[in-house]
Amino acid sequence: MRNFKMTVCALALGMVSASFVQAATQGTVEFNGKLINDTCVIDPESENIVVTLPTLSVQTLAEAGATGGSTSFDIKVTDCPAAITQVAAHFEAIGGTGTDAATGNLINDETTDPATNVQVRLYDTDEAPLALGNTGTASEVDTTSQTATMRYYGGYYATGTTTAGNVHAKAQYTLAYP
Repeated sequence: MRNFKMTVCALALGMVSASFVQAATQGTVEFNGKLINDTCVIDPESENIVVTLPTLSVQTLAEAGATGGSTSFDIKVTDCPAAITQVAAHFEAIGGTGTDAATGNLINDETTDPATNVQVRLYDTDEAPLALGNTGTASEVDTTSQTATMRYYGGYYATGTTTAGNVHAKAQYTLAYP
């Protein structure tokens, strides 16, 4: 009987360890989305926005994680169809480059006297960080004027001790309808 119990225990341990060996090494990612016919129209003044961040001292951005110079910008839309009650901006890097995957920020792509260890971070309406590849908080469409204004922010983000120089970064946005 003792040998039988030992055999059963050995088989059970073998089955348990076999299940660990067969742990998943592959998985799937499923994407779901929706496209609609209706859209708001981007106001001409919001098509190509240039945000001038304030000139700051490198002492403000002296260590990794330091932030400064947060500056607001508005994206305005008009002619929203009645079916659209909310609109938001979905931010993306242009051409899939220019983003730091670790921070979700825009990389400084200035070529003339560039500052180092600095990125441009986007912020949502509530000034929480908004990583590229994400959609900002939606704004309500005014049902009378069929317009909306979305407010977001941009600012400096240090990845280390910064050095003086120029900063430039560029993102693309697409209108999204939650």
